[in-house]
Amino acid sequence: MTESPTIPASFDAAADLEQITEATAHLLATVADMTDEQLREPSLCDGWTRGHVLAHIARNADGLSNMLNTAATGEVTPMYESDDKRNADIEAGSSRPVQEQLADLRESAGRFVEAYATAQAAGHWDAPVYRTAGATPYPAHQLPGKRLGEVLIHHVDLDLDFTPAHWSDTFTDRWFADALSRFETRPEFPALRLDVEEEDRVCGVKADPQDSGVVIVRGPKRALLAWLLGRASGDGLVAVIPAGGRGPLPKLPAWA
Repeated sequence: MTESPTIPASFDAAADLEQITEATAHLLATVADMTDEQLREPSLCDGWTRGHVLAHIARNADGLSNMLNTAATGEVTPMYESDDKRNADIEAGSSRPVQEQLADLRESAGRFVEAYATAQAAGHWDAPVYRTAGATPYPAHQLPGKRLGEVLIHHVDLDLDFTPAHWSDTFTDRWFADALSRFETRPEFPALRLDVEEEDRVCGVKADPQDSGVVIVRGPKRALLAWLLGRASGDGLVAVIPAGGRGPLPKLPAWA
């Protein structure tokens, strides 16, 4: 495929699918061990049970399949008919028994892989795709990363044995960079610096990395990412305030 200026040189559709397949297999193994009682218990997503999370992951696979088909054929099918329909489908699927949830996850993941193969054969990874009708489009090459994030982050949201410590280096690096980029443009996000311990590197969000007048939060990259995404309280992180000494971690807005 001829490289498009809008497709990053690092984009590797085959490698991304391999990561998605592995992450999905781990999720399915977790769900296979769940009970119906566990399904009804709260998740880490505010207001959602574990059943809501699983229904969302399944419908996300189908929605992304729609977008992959858009990229492959040029015929626009939005991810979701509407946000109201998306929410209704999640609610409707949340109370199903765990075996039905598991079957839905497997089948929707299979449909995603089929759509992915079609998109990969077409090679139009720079094609615009749409979340809902009339929404601002984004290029199809972002879809694999979005699906991987949905599976790995929401696996953590089940609040069972899977934690951010299980995230791969590749996923952590990609989503850490994405988090910095997203929060840079959000007016409610506080200016701060992030000191990535294992890389001996300081990153700035809405601040120069060298600005000693801005609080700096130090810790391992996975712990920093989990905190930025709202999937951890910040245990293991240290905040150093401009006046010197430790202080409380800055309050962050919700990821979504």
